[in-house]
Amino acid sequence: MKRRVIISAAGLVAAAPSLWAQSAVRPHAVKRTPKPSRLTFGLITPRNAESMLKNWNPFFDRMSQALGVPIERQTYPAAGDLVKDFTAGQLDLAWLGNAPALEIVESGSGSVFAVEVVQGRTAYRSVLITPRDSVLRSLDDVYRLAPQLTFGDGDEKSTSGHIVPRYFAFIKRGVNDPDKLFKQVHRGNHESNLIATAHKELDVATNNTSELENFRSSKPAEAALVRTIWESPDIPTSPMVWRRDLPAPVKQQLAFFVERFGTRDDEEKGILWNINKLTGWRASTNRQLIPIADLEMFNARQKIMNDMTLNADDRMRRVDEVTRRGSRLELMIKASV
Repeated sequence: MKRRVIISAAGLVAAAPSLWAQSAVRPHAVKRTPKPSRLTFGLITPRNAESMLKNWNPFFDRMSQALGVPIERQTYPAAGDLVKDFTAGQLDLAWLGNAPALEIVESGSGSVFAVEVVQGRTAYRSVLITPRDSVLRSLDDVYRLAPQLTFGDGDEKSTSGHIVPRYFAFIKRGVNDPDKLFKQVHRGNHESNLIATAHKELDVATNNTSELENFRSSKPAEAALVRTIWESPDIPTSPMVWRRDLPAPVKQQLAFFVERFGTRDDEEKGILWNINKLTGWRASTNRQLIPIADLEMFNARQKIMNDMTLNADDRMRRVDEVTRRGSRLELMIKASV
């Protein structure tokens, strides 16, 4: 899918002293790491990319000033495209959901270093939504009427739009293949599912509490046409990841900038709020991905066990591969830096 690319102007880079300048005080005692000429930030866009980028740009501009290098911005409507570019070395930083972040961590190319704080919270929930006047009032109603319903699912790599509702709303209740439950299944991002539900183009759809709040602020009339009928347990909010091979001074500056941003300056607080109703960032690690990894491994095993085209030996071999993959992933997460 197409992605927008905007490169910040060189004039945005401030000449403020950096960690590299500080390290130059003893040039013969410390081997200096070459300063990158630029950093590229990948941004997942679950709603209008142009609007989201407009909200994020002041944050990126200040990041550029703090680090002393230009920040190139790339937006991605599909998480898979962002992950592909990150693992290929085309991105240095990214903000995305927990499930695609897990894929980056598993590839060995990146690590979680911060998590967003949304109105003081570092957790949110997946939801199932329906048109306001729908006869659907509960998950039981969805099951009962599913053969007549059009279901709006999310991107297959979306934590809150697909993985969490698939497990907690369906698989955990004995429905191993939710796609076969409904008359039709359509995939979309959070915003498109919200709009389609409001316009009665979908009977029930996935979403999350954070996107619902944004929708109520940006499109209150349409938001009033949508009703929530189910919520999941808490999910960690979306992380920020960096390349594992970024120079240590860059990581130090990034961590300092991100964790400090919005703690003192009212203008910065306004920038955060416009991004996603954020009230800050907190330090985090790959460990926040543990519950998502558990869901991923469970879903992978379930998919194998439900594949009737496999014979018993192939089924057990693939389950063993998933189990070994889960063990490797657990070690990677717990050994995170």
